[in-house]
Amino acid sequence: MRQCSAPPTGPEALLSASCKRRAVVGWFVALGVALVLYGLTIAPDLVWHDAGDYQWQAARMNLSRPGDTVRVHPFFVILSHVLGKVGLWNYAEAANVTSVIGTALLAANIWLIAYLIIRRLGAATIGFLSCLLAHTIWQQGVQAQTYGWSNAFMSAMIVVAICYIYTHRVRWLLLMFFLGGVGLSAHVMSQLVLVVLGIWVLFQVFRRRTPAWILPAGIVLWVVGGALFWYVVYLEFQRTGSVNQALVSAFVGKWSRSVFNVSGVPKMLLRSFMMLVLNFPTPIALLGIWGIWRSRRLLRGTPLAGLLGAMLALYTLFACRYQVPNQNFFFTPAYALVAVYIALGVHATGWCERKWALLVLVALTVSVAPTYWAMTHVARAWKVDLRGRGKHERVIPYRDFYTYYLLPWQHVQTGPRRFAEEAIGSLPPDAVLIADSTTVPPLGYVRYIEGQRPDVLVMGTGFDQQSPSVRNYWSSTHNLLPGLRAEGRRVFVVSGNPSYMPKWVSRYARVEPFGIIFEVKPRKPKGSQAGQSRR
Repeated sequence: MRQCSAPPTGPEALLSASCKRRAVVGWFVALGVALVLYGLTIAPDLVWHDAGDYQWQAARMNLSRPGDTVRVHPFFVILSHVLGKVGLWNYAEAANVTSVIGTALLAANIWLIAYLIIRRLGAATIGFLSCLLAHTIWQQGVQAQTYGWSNAFMSAMIVVAICYIYTHRVRWLLLMFFLGGVGLSAHVMSQLVLVVLGIWVLFQVFRRRTPAWILPAGIVLWVVGGALFWYVVYLEFQRTGSVNQALVSAFVGKWSRSVFNVSGVPKMLLRSFMMLVLNFPTPIALLGIWGIWRSRRLLRGTPLAGLLGAMLALYTLFACRYQVPNQNFFFTPAYALVAVYIALGVHATGWCERKWALLVLVALTVSVAPTYWAMTHVARAWKVDLRGRGKHERVIPYRDFYTYYLLPWQHVQTGPRRFAEEAIGSLPPDAVLIADSTTVPPLGYVRYIEGQRPDVLVMGTGFDQQSPSVRNYWSSTHNLLPGLRAEGRRVFVVSGNPSYMPKWVSRYARVEPFGIIFEVKPRKPKGSQAGQSRR
């Protein structure tokens, strides 16, 4: 097997004219390819669930989530709102575009990381394509999600750390801390890489390889870079009057049980492995294992092997026991690092030096796209239970469950707009529509941002402040139907499944189909039901 030398270190390694030219040109080419792919497959408008919620928050430029500041993500919200003001897109489309830009930057940064540490265009390209086409990275990158920008800042910190390692110029470290602060305003997950890099800088200072003033200067730049985040923390402090509560809300929020979860780990490890296969359903992924194995030799003379390994381990450890419904999104930093290791594995084999072998590697890498398509149709044909243990997948009008979850491209996702406009348009005057967290974002956007049907109240997560009479509608133990009917309002819910409607509806009332939604009506007296059954 071909013996690969480690990349050269020192200022001349990074600052040579040929290296700089290739790095800059290659980064822009990678960015352009990513923007084209994600731009062609971007969700056209409204989307479901959390992504739809970020569209709603961006439209209002809302920077407050009482008790759950960790989910504000002010960088994403403000940038999306600004893009919405440009006039090229509505706010929902602008939020999707914001996600595309951040995720494209991530993919380009992965190319640059791979190129800087191995100096091989072919291997770096394979790593770039592996990141670009990874299922979850692609899927969350083409709809309004915050993880693209979080990972963009994560990868940017790695890039500037590599620049410091090769040049020993402290300005790179200062930039690293500043980017870490800005990344904090994008998503707190970006800070895990800064933990690894910060500890490494601390050891550098102790060994007198880095001047001690870097630490206080870096902390100051981190705080300055995170100005938007700290402003959001200040808003929460104003609400609570407690520094401790504000910080807990900002870094943990309402998810402390998930953040510190250690239960059900074996089952979650199995899920984690299945999600890894979903993101890299190709033999090319095996080269990532080879890259991890050979990384110490390939990167000898630099601390990069230890740093990259610690980052991958930390992100994987966090995500594999983070018990939340969208657990796969928290693996995206690890998937991006796996792409770097795939590039290392390709380089270690020496195959990238042969044109025919490189073409085969490219074909295997891009084969994931038709694999996703085939996987989706097989799962639908076999009626695969994706959630396991007999839990039937929820049916939402105009949303194909398998297409929505198993296809990363979202340009065909027209269901949220169609569902929202049809549901709201069918309501009688002054009606109340109660929705769950999956369907309420497009419904609320159509009603409150676009102003359709101003007589109607849409209730749900993020919208419950619109009507004091049903502010606590979901957890209420009281029958709210009589009061709403006394106001002359007919009440509707999105789903007839008790799991997706307020508790009081299933306890005190009944639902009847009303077009694509359901109307809430008083429960029939038991006597009349008995009489009907006798008849």
